[in-house]
Amino acid sequence: MLSEFYKYPLKISDIFEGRELSKCELGESISQNLQLIITSHYGEHRYNPTFGCEIWEMDFDLIMSIRIWEEKLRKSLVSAVADNEKRIENIDIEVRVSEVEKQNPFDKYIAIKRRVDIFVKGNVAETGEKYHFHTDLFLSPISYN
Repeated sequence: MLSEFYKYPLKISDIFEGRELSKCELGESISQNLQLIITSHYGEHRYNPTFGCEIWEMDFDLIMSIRIWEEKLRKSLVSAVADNEKRIENIDIEVRVSEVEKQNPFDKYIAIKRRVDIFVKGNVAETGEKYHFHTDLFLSPISYN
């Protein structure tokens, strides 16, 4: 099945100027959609209020256990990806949380940020080929030294 996939962000001005929108391959389209799922919070998209994941509700949670936080986010992502990205199957998601010091050259304080690495593995449903995706996010400042 041949399909056309468009790159994010869409440049609507190209349409008005008679140019075609930029296209991408299936794997890149899947990655763009996963990134959109991860960076969207529930209710953000009117057409589907369940699109997104729980990471933004968890952003400022006090973490009693990193492993429990990671597992809660992982389960949210498994559900969100299964519901909103049908082009991959046999989905396996891993979440790793770490704390990273971020020094601002104009500030005497060191901010400690929460870094979340997200790994998605699966198979492209159409072809069976292996699919891998990785992204990382820096979340809320945890503290200042």
